[in-house]
Amino acid sequence: MTLLHLAVLALLLASATNLALMIPGGFVEMRDFSAYPPLVLGAFNVFLTGLGLGSFALAYLVLRHDTGFGLAAFAGLGYAAVYLLDLGRIFPVAPQAMSRLLTRLEMLGTGLGFALSVAAAWAWRGGAEHKTGAALPSLPLPVLVVLALAGIGIIAFATRAAMRRK
Repeated sequence: MTLLHLAVLALLLASATNLALMIPGGFVEMRDFSAYPPLVLGAFNVFLTGLGLGSFALAYLVLRHDTGFGLAAFAGLGYAAVYLLDLGRIFPVAPQAMSRLLTRLEMLGTGLGFALSVAAAWAWRGGAEHKTGAALPSLPLPVLVVLALAGIGIIAFATRAAMRRK
């Protein structure tokens, strides 16, 4: 595994961990999003949960199979876009201002996202994974089940917490 591949692995793990700290109702995110319809919040939380848990799955693929760099580049752009939308007060918008810690974590996440996107694109461009046309290896079934159950729990918890009126 090259230094570049290790950097992609570290950025995937750092980005997913940073996002996990911001789950509504968790350690940092306490804003009230009850003005949004539950379907909108649920869909947004599905995206965020997929991004976070998907990053852990991609980290596994990078570590074990030296692949997944193209998807990791898109994940980096996803992280940056989510944070920039929130920092720019475009979506989601809450009546309460972001805490300093949340603002700093989102700024950090934006930087991590762009760095992940660049490093992963560079690794993908320099590797053979896109030339072979081979499908991505799948995760072991028990891991998929755990990720699915964790995802459902995270989505339910985050959506419910975001809808509580403060």
